[in-house]
Amino acid sequence: MIGPRSRIAWRGAEFRLLLPILLLVPFGFLITNVALAGAPEVGDLTLALGYVALFAGAHLLLVAFGHRGDQLILPAVGAMGGIGMIMLNRLPQDLAGTSAFGLELGMAATQLLWFGVGIIAMLAIAVGLRDDGILRHYKYSWAAIGIALLTATLVFGYEVNGARLWIDLGPVSVQPGELLKIVLVIFIAGYLAETRTLLTSASVRIGFLSIPPLPYFLPMLALFGVVMLIVVRLNDLGTALLFFGIFLTMLFVATGRRSHVLIGLVLFVAGSFVAYRLFGHVQSRVDIWLDPFADPLGAGFQPVRALYALGRGGIFGEGLGQGLVTLGGNLTIPYVHTDFIFTAVAEELGLLGAFALLGFAMVLVFRG
Repeated sequence: MIGPRSRIAWRGAEFRLLLPILLLVPFGFLITNVALAGAPEVGDLTLALGYVALFAGAHLLLVAFGHRGDQLILPAVGAMGGIGMIMLNRLPQDLAGTSAFGLELGMAATQLLWFGVGIIAMLAIAVGLRDDGILRHYKYSWAAIGIALLTATLVFGYEVNGARLWIDLGPVSVQPGELLKIVLVIFIAGYLAETRTLLTSASVRIGFLSIPPLPYFLPMLALFGVVMLIVVRLNDLGTALLFFGIFLTMLFVATGRRSHVLIGLVLFVAGSFVAYRLFGHVQSRVDIWLDPFADPLGAGFQPVRALYALGRGGIFGEGLGQGLVTLGGNLTIPYVHTDFIFTAVAEELGLLGAFALLGFAMVLVFRG
C-alpha cells in the first residue's frame, strides 16, 4: 500500500523546511535582477512567484488529501528546483524555449512549465494511487511501454549533438528517455518484489561469488539488455550508464548481495572498454576528461572554461548575477544552460553552494 490517508494530515516538518526555501527563491530573483540591471530595480518576479505558488499549492493539497508520505522530498526538490530557476533566469532567455498556449516562452518560463507538469503528475500519483498493485502487477505492461518509447525515439527521433534523444511533437520537443527512467524503475522494482526471495535463497555459489539463479534472473536481465542495446543504438551512452547504475543499485537493495555489485562492476569495466574501442565519440570524451588542456580551443574548450569558472567561484562564489556568463556577447561556456549548469551554480554560489546542491540531491537518493 502507498500509505494510510485521513482527510487532513498536517505536514509540519515539510512546511517548516519548505517555507524558507520558497521565501529565498523570490529573494534570489531580486538579487539577480538588481545585479544584472546594475541598479536597484526589482525587475520581473512573475516566474519566482509562480514557482512559490506551485510548491505551496502542492504542499496544501498533500495536507488536504491526508497524504502521509516522506516530508523531506518536496522541500529537497523545491530547493534544487529553486536554485535552478534562479540560475536559468539570469542566463540569456533565448538559449532555449518553447511555444505553449499561443505564447513564446523563454528558458526559465519553459522550465517552470515543466515543473508544473511534474508537480501535477506527482500529486496525481500521491493522492490518486492508493495501492501500488497497479505498478507491481502490470510490470510487464510498463516494460512494454518503455520499449515502445525507445522504439519511437529510434524511428522518429532526431539527433542533437550526435545523440538521437528528441521527438518533435509540434509545439514542443520531448525526450522519451526521461519517461523511460521512471518506467524502468517501476518494472525492476515490481520484478524484484516478486522474485526477491527466490533470487536470494536459490543463488548459486562459485567460490566467494553468489550468482543469482538464471531462471528467475533471466527475464529481467533480457529486458534490461534490450533496453541497453536500443539506448546504445541511439548513441546515448550517458543514459545507458545511468540505467546500468539504477539496475545495479536496485538489485543490491533487493538482495543485499555484495557479490552482485562486484559482478556488475566487472561488467561495467568490460563494457566501458568495448565502448571506448567501438565508439569514436566515447574515445574523444574520455581523452578530453583525462586532459582537457590538450586541446583547449577545440574539443576541450567547454571543460577548460568550466574549470576556470569553478576557480573564479572559490569558496563563497562571485555572487548571484556576478558570474562571467558572457564575454563579448558570447557565452563563456557554450552549453552552460544544459551540460554545465552546475558550473554556473558553483561560480556564483561557490563551493558552499555547490555542496548544498549536492546535499539536496543526496536527500533524494536516500529518502526517495
